[in-house]
Amino acid sequence: MAAQKKVKKKTSISEQEKAETAVPGRKESLYLLCGLASLAIAFYTFVALLSYLFTWADDQSLFAGDSVLGTVMHVENSGGKMGLAWANFLISKMFGLGAFIIPFFFGGVALFCLKIKKVRLLRLFFISIFGCVILSVSFSFIFSFCRFNSMFGNGAGGSYGHYVNEWLKMMLGNMGAASVLLFAIIAWVIFIDNRIVEKINRWIDKITAPRPKKVVVDEGAEAEVGAAVGAAVGAAVGAAVGAEAADTQPSEEQLPDEQPDGVQVAEVGDFTFEIKDQEDADDDEEGIIDLTDVESVDGAAGGPADGVIENPDFEIVSVPQTPVTNDLRSADEEAAGDADGENDFLSQMSEDEMSTLFDPRLDLSSYQAPPISLLEDYKDKWYEVSKEELEKNKHQIVRTLANYKIGISKVSARIGPTVTLYEIVPAPGVRVSQIKRLEEDIQLSLAARGVRVVTLPGTNSVGIEVANEKPSVVSMLSILDDASFKEANYDLPVAIGKTIKNEVFSFDLAKMPHLLVAGATGQGKSVGLNAILASLLYRKHPSELKLVLVDPKKVELSLYSKLEKHFLAQLPDADEPVITDTQKVVYTLKSLCIEMDTRYDLLKIAGVRNIKEYNEKFLQRRLNPLKGHRFLPYIVVVIDEFADLLMTAGRDIEEPIARLAQLARAIGIHLVIATQRPTTQVITGNIKANFPARIAFMVRSSIDSKTILDEVGAKQLIGRGDMLISTGGELTRVQCALIETKEVERVVDFIGNQRGYTTAHYLPEYTGEEKDGEGSAVGAVDLNKRDSLFEEAAKLIVMHQQGSTSLIQRKMNLGYNRAGRIMDQLEVAGIVGPFEGSKARQVLVSDLSELDARLANIKDIYG
Repeated sequence: MAAQKKVKKKTSISEQEKAETAVPGRKESLYLLCGLASLAIAFYTFVALLSYLFTWADDQSLFAGDSVLGTVMHVENSGGKMGLAWANFLISKMFGLGAFIIPFFFGGVALFCLKIKKVRLLRLFFISIFGCVILSVSFSFIFSFCRFNSMFGNGAGGSYGHYVNEWLKMMLGNMGAASVLLFAIIAWVIFIDNRIVEKINRWIDKITAPRPKKVVVDEGAEAEVGAAVGAAVGAAVGAAVGAEAADTQPSEEQLPDEQPDGVQVAEVGDFTFEIKDQEDADDDEEGIIDLTDVESVDGAAGGPADGVIENPDFEIVSVPQTPVTNDLRSADEEAAGDADGENDFLSQMSEDEMSTLFDPRLDLSSYQAPPISLLEDYKDKWYEVSKEELEKNKHQIVRTLANYKIGISKVSARIGPTVTLYEIVPAPGVRVSQIKRLEEDIQLSLAARGVRVVTLPGTNSVGIEVANEKPSVVSMLSILDDASFKEANYDLPVAIGKTIKNEVFSFDLAKMPHLLVAGATGQGKSVGLNAILASLLYRKHPSELKLVLVDPKKVELSLYSKLEKHFLAQLPDADEPVITDTQKVVYTLKSLCIEMDTRYDLLKIAGVRNIKEYNEKFLQRRLNPLKGHRFLPYIVVVIDEFADLLMTAGRDIEEPIARLAQLARAIGIHLVIATQRPTTQVITGNIKANFPARIAFMVRSSIDSKTILDEVGAKQLIGRGDMLISTGGELTRVQCALIETKEVERVVDFIGNQRGYTTAHYLPEYTGEEKDGEGSAVGAVDLNKRDSLFEEAAKLIVMHQQGSTSLIQRKMNLGYNRAGRIMDQLEVAGIVGPFEGSKARQVLVSDLSELDARLANIKDIYG
């Protein structure tokens, strides 16, 4: 049956793919036909209108009848009878000379349909209609003062323009009508292209700007000019002239309150030159190499652009790598060191504190965190970016922007493991949107993958992210060994990779509070999940953290099965430590909802607001365990393929996920869900609203990027762990740390070989109404159909005085469903009390003699 289902599924998918590939072909044909039709209409209309200008008087007599199409006489219009009627309607009856905009409108439609140029049809429609009206009235107003007023019968503005013009004159007079029409024409022109105003202002500035003076230097002042120019712009000729007169120093005077620090002003005659002091130029920051190139003055008319600096300042911000421990300690030495240090809770307390505080770690006091020597350092896969590559990319960026008349005053480079960020300072008057529109042009000129233009908050720079020719590998060892991560005071510490600035990116999952991971297949989601889990395993004790691992694919998270008695949480009847069955996933999520409600009840009784305050109060022995209080570990739920669960379970999965995401933050239950299908059917609005922290690996389209991050950008990533992290509305580009399967196995084996708890951490029993006749609600239990093991289970419960389904499972070797049905029958029989969440049911029978009497009574009543 399973094979038949798989075959049917593949067949349906192939038919769907065929349908999807067939639809675009029909659309392309439709667009082609519409484009050709629009082009033909545009050409025919233009010919008819143009011919009407010269033949309208000869053909005017043909309109004496009802219709020119019914006449048999010859017409002079080049468009024939149809063209004459069409042109007469547009020019004489409607817009006059303004009707010549109509062919251009159809031409724009043709460009859109044939995909020759991107055209916004709605904007084009309004521009065309507005233009016809404005030109019609304007031509009627202009020609009303000359002898051509009777042109085309109703004037140069047509019938529409004639009547509107007469109304304007009557209401406003000639001067008022002229003012209104002039304003309307200017507004129409600006609406067509708002850059016209900018071009007019630039043209006015060029006319009104004073002409530069010519510099005349005699032989006596040649040394001064040469030295000043050589220091200011670094020109070879100026440097040579300055070298010939090394004994002569130019007169320098600092201009107060006008020049920035580190800039000197040399005066030579009537001219001043700004000289940048190399010693004071941003040398305070460690690792900055100043490579000041030749700066040219504002380009002349024949240059690349006005105000474009061909060789701006270029700085390479060399951020040192995070030091990796060269002399790695052995596993035994490091484990011993950890036991004496951070992981030994006793070493951090005085004797008085030990006598008063409760320590949940004492149950596994011998537990040792895995050493970092189990991880690989990947030193041989770290590549330095050459200075030649940086210079080449810098010149290509400057040249590309100069071709579009975008000036740059400074360029600096920050080298990351896989991507280099080129920070450019645009010249005054340059809009950021101009540079963002050139993203593809810059990528083409650099011949690089994944070029991305971003704004840099808090600076006056625009960032251009360019992939390195040889991407480096970020090791998980270097991330976990970083001092910033070790010293971070996080409840659920996670370190996932390095930023472009080569800084370790870490965060507190408890404050996220939930994390969504999405991206295309094979771009690093599974490695990202392993990095998250490795961070938690290295920093948390088994008593402080429990993991619920859901893996519908059955192969991604199976490595962590050995952690069952240390870190994993599951249902009492779970067959496998890592949940793979969809129905078990539903039960587990609903069991977590029960655990959430129980924890909120505990918080209410304790008078606290969150799990951190509750645990602190419990550790200080201010809460009585006899009243149900207990230490609450954090629970992290990791779901590897969320889309597959939605396809198989649908609403049964989405409802508990949404409820946990909305309410579970305060009581320490946090979700990490991953999917390789970032569609709106999977990442719904409800999911996005409750998952503010999101990680996007490379996707195939900008729509997928918007679905994940609400922003574009994930399409420009380069893959292999390159990702964008959105936290609090800010996007950070991070290279995910690599942790391979063999490293995960070593870490898991190290933990699994240690002494653990007797069982996994059991979640509350879920005894909801089952489907498909597998069980029934308590109210529908029929004691006439008692289970064959009913009496044996009743004796077991009374002997142990513990009303637990898991007890029946373990002692009688039964499955969860059958044990649950027996427990429901025991409740109806009055042997145990009702379901109380995570607590065991109350046993209502005190001893076996009382039980025998109750069983005999049941047999008398029900047989």
